Amino acid sequence: MKITLVSPYPDITNYGLRSISAYLRQQGHETQVICMPDLSGDGATSHTRMSPERYSPRVLGQMLRAMKGTDLVGISLMTHYYDTARQVTRAVKDSLGVPVVWGGFHASVRPEECIRHADFVVVGEGEEVITTLVSRLEAGDTRDLSDLPGLVWRKGAEVVRNPPGLLEQDLDRFPYPDWSLDDHWVLHEGELRPMNMDLMRHFMSSGTVSRQFGKVGYQTMTGRGCPHSCAYCGNSFTRGLYLGQRYVRYRSVENVMGELEAIKSAYPFVNFMWLSDDSFFGRTLEDFRDFAAQYKKRIGDPFYLLGSPNTITEEKYALMVDAGLLCIQVGIEHGSKRIQKLFRRSTMGNEKILKMAEILARYSHRTAPPHYDIIYDLAYETLEDQLDTLRLIARLPKPYRLQIFSIVYYPGTGLHTLATRDGLIHDEKAEIYDRMFFERHDSYANTILFLCRTGKFPHPLLKFLTDSRVARVMTSDPLAPAGDLARAFLSGARKAKNSSPLKMARGIVSRARA
Repeated sequence: MKITLVSPYPDITNYGLRSISAYLRQQGHETQVICMPDLSGDGATSHTRMSPERYSPRVLGQMLRAMKGTDLVGISLMTHYYDTARQVTRAVKDSLGVPVVWGGFHASVRPEECIRHADFVVVGEGEEVITTLVSRLEAGDTRDLSDLPGLVWRKGAEVVRNPPGLLEQDLDRFPYPDWSLDDHWVLHEGELRPMNMDLMRHFMSSGTVSRQFGKVGYQTMTGRGCPHSCAYCGNSFTRGLYLGQRYVRYRSVENVMGELEAIKSAYPFVNFMWLSDDSFFGRTLEDFRDFAAQYKKRIGDPFYLLGSPNTITEEKYALMVDAGLLCIQVGIEHGSKRIQKLFRRSTMGNEKILKMAEILARYSHRTAPPHYDIIYDLAYETLEDQLDTLRLIARLPKPYRLQIFSIVYYPGTGLHTLATRDGLIHDEKAEIYDRMFFERHDSYANTILFLCRTGKFPHPLLKFLTDSRVARVMTSDPLAPAGDLARAFLSGARKAKNSSPLKMARGIVSRARA
């Protein structure tokens, strides 16, 4: 059979689709990968973000012509791409009449919603269920699919949801993700084009982290799962699908090195590796020693990692720096003990965060400043909670950079359950499906938080501004609403883009006093 796999994500990494494509090819099937970056789904084109028609009729026509001869279309989607998947599915059904299967995180958490549009929905990890489904379709045996774990399907008018299956524990069993140029297509500058070396280089240079460091980056994962169950993250949902099974799994170091060597051989212009495991530092110390030795010997490019305060140790971090670590991204998220408990991160409190940050700071002369993730705009926050986050930032050793995310209560997360219970969600389409995590909302605390992003904001001034007495005065009615203050400041900051953080900080104080 020929299976077409469609990705709407702006980043063409599409790890899940590429893994499925490679596995299907290994089983003897023909696959086609079509990357159709939907920039509106990532907020890059806000003027079209609210429209359910993401692609023009011309682009859809190009897509359908490329799909000629396909027997099954698979679409991966996260919540922001629900409209995208609907539009592509409608076009495929109207013009080609072939079955469509949806997968990805949103399909896993909202299968009943997704099966209204797709013929099949995959819940959880997809390699085995897709391969088995393809074999059944090829044989014309689809009358009873109740023995396919993780599949949601229709039996007449009835929607059947099969229970999830077993997680593959030996990840080395799967082939490397399919990064070939063979029948791969990409939407670029309004045209669906066959992927080639020049386009591959362009898109590998365009990823957020690659762009920041001026590198041509290859992004992959060396494992699956996360040891944490944070309330704002989908890992807690996915872990719940596979209760009683080992959820966090890693590929062998040899397997990872083989993949990276294969990529560098195929694309010699790659000079940066982005290992986007949810928690790379969950690996054993023995693995770290092996990884560091093998990476230096066989790869040698600078690389980027994700970590958590609970898993980073000095011994592991030193090994990664010695191997060529360029930068690490760590979720510290919030400084309030109350919100940390709400996030299910009580074991990653401020003292543990600061201890971890001190480790990173000791190696800062050999790496780029660490990236610390912060979440804000929670309906559950008080002003004092917000100030606690800023106070934590004031204690972080420099240098650092902040990556700031406005909370979105994604379906499937613990926070979505809480927010629904507490009546905080009134219009899911507007407040979740169409809302971007980088939206800025004016307030006293948010304005200061944005000033801190570069890590250059003076900590003594930050400590002064986060004193409870100062904050109460600055947000009181006599000094005007905090929103007006923030808007006035941000307007001034836009007019003086070259102002130093100290000058901008002085500006906010003078405006408050005025």
